Amino acid sequence: MKDVCIVFAGNKFTDRHITQKRLQLDRYCSVPTRLTVLTEDPARVTGLGLRDTRAVLLGGSWRFTGRELWWHKMFMFNNTITWYDSDVLYLDLDTVIVNDIAHFWTHNPGKFMICQDFNRKFIRDYPVSNSSVMRFTPGKYHELYQEFDDDGGRLIRQFRGDQDFITRYFRTRSDSDWWPNNWCMSYKWEVLHGGTKHGGTSVEYPGDYLQPDEEWVIPTDCSIVVFHGKPDPYDTVFGKLHVV
Repeated sequence: MKDVCIVFAGNKFTDRHITQKRLQLDRYCSVPTRLTVLTEDPARVTGLGLRDTRAVLLGGSWRFTGRELWWHKMFMFNNTITWYDSDVLYLDLDTVIVNDIAHFWTHNPGKFMICQDFNRKFIRDYPVSNSSVMRFTPGKYHELYQEFDDDGGRLIRQFRGDQDFITRYFRTRSDSDWWPNNWCMSYKWEVLHGGTKHGGTSVEYPGDYLQPDEEWVIPTDCSIVVFHGKPDPYDTVFGKLHVV
């Protein structure tokens, strides 16, 4: 049994996002999984009645609002949560699994794995990570949690988000790596109409897309499509067609 972790906090996501993640794991992962939901409302998650799913109350005295909610991810690195005897795969709730993900546990064993930020599409050596899909060894990075728990207010002011803080932490270590680019791809920059020619919010159809005649392009080795920012996956034709 492999552990998968998600965070459900605030009001950006709904019960549907949790249910879909459980169903996507059932359909696309060839190894059995337990889904752990870190949440402010365990009773709500438990009430969904999903198999092989548990709710864990988010700890600490953190009071996040709006865009700060992504900092809740830091809680999963603390050593008070019990996991099965294997690495944990973390997924953002606005990711969509489209192919088998079993190899995410066997690739680069022993290393912390994370996405290269999707600005890689336009800047090959972009030095920041994206925390939508991560794999970590339980208990190994408790100090990452502890540093944030000790001085989270300052860190929130210093860093734009959790992924910038995580990038800083691993910059001086040798036990981390990025996933292969095609394994986790940006919907709006790499998948929709074959990808965009540039980033930002001023992308216009059809001129700014590489393959405007194709609704989307998913390489055969792509397993997870990431909806960073807007739109929400289930507000798109792609997301609706991939509802399990």
